Amino acid sequence: MSGPDIAYGQALGKRSRQEDRIAVVPGPDRAELLILSDGMGGAVGGDIASDLIVSTFIESWPGSGGDPRAAGSALRAAALKANKALRGAVRQDPALAGMGGTLVAVRLTPGGILFFSMGDSPLFLVRGGTAERINADHSIGGALDEAVRRGELSQADAAERRNRNVITSVLMGEPLETMRMDESVDVTPMGRGDILILASDGLETLTNAEIAAIAGSGGPSARIVDDLLAAVEAKDRPRQDNVSAIVARW
Repeated sequence: MSGPDIAYGQALGKRSRQEDRIAVVPGPDRAELLILSDGMGGAVGGDIASDLIVSTFIESWPGSGGDPRAAGSALRAAALKANKALRGAVRQDPALAGMGGTLVAVRLTPGGILFFSMGDSPLFLVRGGTAERINADHSIGGALDEAVRRGELSQADAAERRNRNVITSVLMGEPLETMRMDESVDVTPMGRGDILILASDGLETLTNAEIAAIAGSGGPSARIVDDLLAAVEAKDRPRQDNVSAIVARW
């Protein structure tokens, strides 16, 4: 299969169960989709939600040929169907009320990528020795950090605010009209040496500089995944969340 070198992996962290789900979906001659969902931690059925989001997204994906506009609309349509599936599951089993999950979905094209995301799961582009998050962080922390970038709040004040990890936009079967969705308008070109990382927020135990250093070591994607997970484990945080990563290296 042509295209970028792709690998993926997961770690449980200090949690009792794995609530992340990941998938790489093949196309006719190369990988076509990369998908990650992080089930809402602490909520009933977080693992059920992430599994349903990923499986429904795959089942709903129609393929999109070479038309970037079709790919973008197909990503949104599959996400809406995944959200509808969550609503149906809760109706069948009210005990699952409150479950939900994030979503990062990337469409690989010959010229680059398009993406769709909801929630706080990061999508990093590693290029030129730096790791930059290219999707929005739909959490209170993300909104505070954006206020810092706009000069409306100091870094110290933002860091001290409580509930930074509360997600403000997520798939959980509720109407999405008032929620934020982050999606590509145009294809983001990818060139030789570029590295894309889809991750659950457990990876953010590492700084962007640490992620860039590991990803830029020159090894294959499988080694990058292993080294990222090992670096998180080495931090030995007492409440370390699940960690999942899909790495695509051009």
